[in-house]
Amino acid sequence: MAVNGRLRVPERFAIDWIRLDANSRLFTGNAEDLASYSFYGAEVHAAADGVVVNLYDQADEQIPSQPARGIVPANIGGNMLVTDIGNGAYAFYAHLQRGSLRVKLGDHVKAGQVIGLVGNTGNSTAPHLHFQLMDGPSPLNANSLPFVLTRFSGQGVLAPGNEEELEQGAVARIEPRWRGDHVNQLPLNDQVVDFQ
Repeated sequence: MAVNGRLRVPERFAIDWIRLDANSRLFTGNAEDLASYSFYGAEVHAAADGVVVNLYDQADEQIPSQPARGIVPANIGGNMLVTDIGNGAYAFYAHLQRGSLRVKLGDHVKAGQVIGLVGNTGNSTAPHLHFQLMDGPSPLNANSLPFVLTRFSGQGVLAPGNEEELEQGAVARIEPRWRGDHVNQLPLNDQVVDFQ
């Protein structure tokens, strides 16, 4: 996208994190009810030490499974925050619940610190955490940076077409590929991971 006359690729390495419930479903019950999503309201932890340099906390929750409403550039990420984590890198956490931010501009955060709660604000059709690293403090006027996760366990890969089925309330069909411990890697699209 072009921003202020410069080409930007803000989400190239971004991840939209969701959590399956104990029955391997995205939600149970009415798809339009936020309470149907077991991870709605889950704590969001800082990925790295940093300083809060940008935040927004005025977006209302969207109705899940419906097109997002009232989106303008200022609130496309919904309630969000950006931390300067050093060496020209910034961490961006988006779609948080309104009023859940536990930090303010200028605060220093530590890796693992709770900074907010998972919501469904901004350009979002289901509760999730959008996370990315980028080369500037503005989510739209920055380029996404590659990153890796220190450690996680691969559980498999969603079967082809299963993503759409999950959005309709189906059980996740996880193919037994890509299982096992992974170190200093970035999960790719439709890969299922566990952090425990």
